Amino acid sequence: MLTDYNKKLKVMYFTKVFILCGLNICAWAHDNKTVDQSHSVDDTINKLLNHAKYDLQDAGIAMLLKELKDARAYEKNGKHVSTSLEITSIYTRWGRKTCPAGASLVYEGFAAGGNFEVTGAPANYLCLPQSPEWDNKSNNPQHISHIYGAEYELHNSIFQGLTNHDVPCAVCQVPRSSVVMVPGKNTCFKNFVKEYTGYLMAGYPIYNAASEYVCVDGEPEQASKSLAHNHNGKLFYFVRAKCGSLKCPPYKEDDDLTCVVCSYLP
Repeated sequence: MLTDYNKKLKVMYFTKVFILCGLNICAWAHDNKTVDQSHSVDDTINKLLNHAKYDLQDAGIAMLLKELKDARAYEKNGKHVSTSLEITSIYTRWGRKTCPAGASLVYEGFAAGGNFEVTGAPANYLCLPQSPEWDNKSNNPQHISHIYGAEYELHNSIFQGLTNHDVPCAVCQVPRSSVVMVPGKNTCFKNFVKEYTGYLMAGYPIYNAASEYVCVDGEPEQASKSLAHNHNGKLFYFVRAKCGSLKCPPYKEDDDLTCVVCSYLP
């Protein structure tokens, strides 16, 4: 078993050399005897992959190491191997304008949705891009639906200074096959990499409009050009458990529910 110190050194080493040397890295490293002599190159790569996924929880390093393993398979077999860069997933990061390390920004936007007071308003949150495009073909239909901006409703909460500010969002792409939001957790399960962690949020239950549960980043910010005006619209409130059919313990009523967004890395 590699020590923590050696493990981190090997992660740093292979990540750096992979970036510099591309597909020829494994043969180069082996020929120059720069890997741990007690393990083959393949064994070392596999150990690094496992440690990076489960211990370091670093999406960027884990992705590079997965690419390193794919490159080694390509070199050994002499044929193309599907790499993680050819399989992508998309998710929305609520409450932030940028994507985490290891993810690419598709676009930055404004959180939006139906008005909280309107019966029949759409339930879901949307991430509207900052640069909308119009067809200019409208004939002024008699009946229409509306979409509103979204605001934080955070009175006396752990998020200070954001009440009534507009909520940003970022649509992110990762080179992995699937993404899941796990409510009630702030760590990912085995074979998954953490994209971001935060708090479960939704609309207020006494309002007319339905809503949905989404994961808002644990370090939220306000949207571009936001002012703390109480325009309402689509709203974000913290979520807490209600004991009964939901068992307490393990759940409890006096704490905000966490959440984590995870991507699959086999």
